[in-house]
Amino acid sequence: MDFSRQPVKPANKFWTPARLSLMLVVFALLAAMSIAGCNSSTNAPKGNESGSANSPKAGGTSSNPGGGDGVAPSANSGVEKSNAAPPTAVMLPAIALDAPLKTIDGKDFKLSELKGKVLVIDLWATWCGPCRYEVPELVKMQDEYGPRGFEIIGLDIDPDSDSPEDVRKFIKEFSINYKVAFAEESLARSLMRGGNIPQSMVVDREGRIVEHLVGFHPLNTPKKMRAAIEQALQ
Repeated sequence: MDFSRQPVKPANKFWTPARLSLMLVVFALLAAMSIAGCNSSTNAPKGNESGSANSPKAGGTSSNPGGGDGVAPSANSGVEKSNAAPPTAVMLPAIALDAPLKTIDGKDFKLSELKGKVLVIDLWATWCGPCRYEVPELVKMQDEYGPRGFEIIGLDIDPDSDSPEDVRKFIKEFSINYKVAFAEESLARSLMRGGNIPQSMVVDREGRIVEHLVGFHPLNTPKKMRAAIEQALQ
């Protein structure tokens, strides 16, 4: 048989244009749903001051260096053991409770004055991209849980870069309905875990931190924060 006269079938390519387009869409969706946090080397606790390519006002973001779901270990994390002792409560540090704070509209307050309420203390800055995705969720939570003895405190951790006017514009843009104040470096250091923001702490009525979330994931973060708030409100 003369094989030279047989028709040659074109190779069956797996990566067709349609499949390539589909994969690009999938990767774009995965990127959009990724966990993000802005690095704040200025206010990071000691031991995390190596710096970063992301600087204030640059708007850069970086993935949570710990990986996973963007949530820092909390007092309730870890492998469950049948005979394990109950976790030790993590209290808000005294420096945070007693630090004098002033809202952007000039009202003085301290966190210690809010004892008896369930709090979310949110550490953020106007130049942080993930913070802009988190704030609308916080606004919803303040509306939903506020009547039940709940309050959100937004602490801008970068007063050196964010001016009061920057924060006022941010408040207006996002219709923020909760207290917003600046946190000086010593206060920010006492509350932060690592240098990434946003960081959000759910605090119960006795001042215990029941959840500490680092970074923001559009699905996981609001769900975990709401679960912790509901637990603290019981």
